[in-house]
Amino acid sequence: MDNYQQNSTWLVALLCLLLLLPVVTADAATQELFDAEVEVPNQTAGVRSRALGTALQEVLVRVAGQDAVLQTAAAKQLLASPDTLVQQYRYFNEPGSEPPLLKLWVRFDGEAIRKSLQQQGQSYWGSERPDTLVWLAVEDRGKRYLVSADDGSDVQQQIALAAKQRGLPILFPLMDLEDQSQVRFSDIWGGFFENVMAASGRYNPQAVLIGRLNRSPSGGWSSRWHLQVAGKPYAWSDSREQLEKLAQQGIDDAADRLASRFAVVHSGGDLDSVRISVSGVDSLNDYARLSAYLKGLTAVVDMQVAQVAGAEIDYTLKLNGSLADLTRTVSIGTVLEPVQSDTPGSYRLRQ
Repeated sequence: MDNYQQNSTWLVALLCLLLLLPVVTADAATQELFDAEVEVPNQTAGVRSRALGTALQEVLVRVAGQDAVLQTAAAKQLLASPDTLVQQYRYFNEPGSEPPLLKLWVRFDGEAIRKSLQQQGQSYWGSERPDTLVWLAVEDRGKRYLVSADDGSDVQQQIALAAKQRGLPILFPLMDLEDQSQVRFSDIWGGFFENVMAASGRYNPQAVLIGRLNRSPSGGWSSRWHLQVAGKPYAWSDSREQLEKLAQQGIDDAADRLASRFAVVHSGGDLDSVRISVSGVDSLNDYARLSAYLKGLTAVVDMQVAQVAGAEIDYTLKLNGSLADLTRTVSIGTVLEPVQSDTPGSYRLRQ
């Protein structure tokens, strides 16, 4: 059987299955956006009610991408009755805590939150979040070190906790012999980031966050941050009395900047309708993977197959946002890659 016949065979099967495709459900990464943990003194109803409000605030900031969302009518409406959004909750003791630290874990109705925010014109940041490599140089009252993936330092733990609260997927460098041969403390501390960016290549991150944290003799902390994403740099500085607050603010600032690029805002009215073309779709498995990916994108409200030609499929999409927003989103994923073409909206399926 030649290639033409093979393509024809699977395309006929594809078209027969179009109407039979199941609705794509939220994946684990999406569901986790609507989870939160809150420390509580006991399991009484009053304490739980207040804790649910605190947990919902964390979730709203995470999925809106900015803490300013808490001042909006949409958020205030949701926060008036957080219990109506609860899908699951449970109590647990924080592992290793002594005395035992009681926490409440809760999962909220993500679809209800998304609809409420978007219907009222608020930004929404779904699961399309860039894997962010974090390089940290720390000077702690004369002690200098680079934070590694497994060092268990207070700095690493606080940064990881803050990233979890904002829904930012991060990783730390291994700082093995390969990393040590390329990156020195002075590179980060002095703001010479060429070696850092080169060493980042082995981790294939979609964003790189570089932090310089300094603890003064009096105990206060100061920091300088550099974020690189999609070729665009951001830089800022901060100072806090506590490491916990410094780490939280550093991650908050990074998440705010990332959300400004990847969060979706529907301003009301008719949705944008665009046509895209995807090449490299050579099998039913390819089609199923592509279909699930497109349906799961925050920006995609509706999707229709417009044309099938060999290993290329054209789709008509209704979008929250623009085609440029969609291209920025897929560029940080692992399913599609933009193709340089005279025709906007051309992509290739990654194999």
